[in-house]
Amino acid sequence: MSSYVQENPMRLRKADSSKLRRRIQYIHSLQKLNSIMDESTPLVYHSDDEYDSYHTVKINRRTKVILYTVVGLLGFITLWVFTMVLPSYYIPQAVSLKPINHISQLNVSFETGQGRKQVKRIIMIGDIHGHYDEFRQLLRKVEYNKKDDELLVLGDFVTKGPDSFKVLDYLIDHKIECILGNHEYYVLQYYANFHALDQPSFHLSETQPSSHIWIDGAFNDDPEYLFSKKLQPHHVKYINHCSVIKELGMVPVGDGVAPGVAVHAGLRPDLKLSRQDPIDNLEMRSLIGPFYNETTSDPNAPFAKSWSKIYNSKHGKAPAEYVVYYGHDAGRGLKLKEYTKGLDSGCDKGGKLTAVVISSNKKKAKIRLEEVTVQVDC
Repeated sequence: MSSYVQENPMRLRKADSSKLRRRIQYIHSLQKLNSIMDESTPLVYHSDDEYDSYHTVKINRRTKVILYTVVGLLGFITLWVFTMVLPSYYIPQAVSLKPINHISQLNVSFETGQGRKQVKRIIMIGDIHGHYDEFRQLLRKVEYNKKDDELLVLGDFVTKGPDSFKVLDYLIDHKIECILGNHEYYVLQYYANFHALDQPSFHLSETQPSSHIWIDGAFNDDPEYLFSKKLQPHHVKYINHCSVIKELGMVPVGDGVAPGVAVHAGLRPDLKLSRQDPIDNLEMRSLIGPFYNETTSDPNAPFAKSWSKIYNSKHGKAPAEYVVYYGHDAGRGLKLKEYTKGLDSGCDKGGKLTAVVISSNKKKAKIRLEEVTVQVDC
């Protein structure tokens, strides 16, 4: 062996070097393997893909059931709120309309023993049109006393102005007498349309044809339609009880007295009260010549003259024997004539709000009636 080494030293060194390299490579492989694997690494890896897929599908199905249930409950609650809760909260209960009285009597008297409430004054106010502050200011100016005075508003007490509900609530709370105006009539029509009720009609003292006011379709940009939608039952009942014509009893005229009536727009001088057309009484401003037996709301219509001018030309001759207190005609303003007293002085247009106060004074055991006009700025 030694001779072999001595004879072949290079071959031996090559053999040893080759073994050493293999050994070193083996050791490096073991170290590398140890660095990759540790005690927590399983010897055999089982794939969980099939389990995960099954578990995911199961979770998705459960989630869908929960979501569908929640959405269904929310939908049911929303439907209940919109069909049951909100309508009762925002849409007032509807009340059927009764026929509007064409003619009624003011149940007061300046004298005792008449079977009516005795008062010291009758106060009539022209078109308020929702101007509550001016209305209350006027009541303070005339020193309105509910115990001794009878207050009567001549129609168009709501709409146009800023505080229609405040005016209406005051009239209801204080049991104020009222005349139906054309704007209250429009409101009742819109109310009937909104609640699918029969349109307002009139209770007439005689069988006679009556004309109609046809309103256009109701839209949410129409203030009167919006107002009518918000009316509570007690509001509607109050407006519905207002008469077209109210007989006042005796009122002053010249140096004497004559029967008085209150109406919103006017009367035809050729017809007795019971034959008047309620719509004419709500809307007329002029009579059309040459016979002046046809009314119009347009004062500029051909051959038209103010109805009050024609009425006063009768000088109290029947059937135009009444002193008529009215509103409606803001364009002509305050018009105080012998037999007609126009009290719409254009409050809604920045004019004035007007009241006529009729009072009684006893002189020599006789009652003398006096009349004064009171106004406030609007």
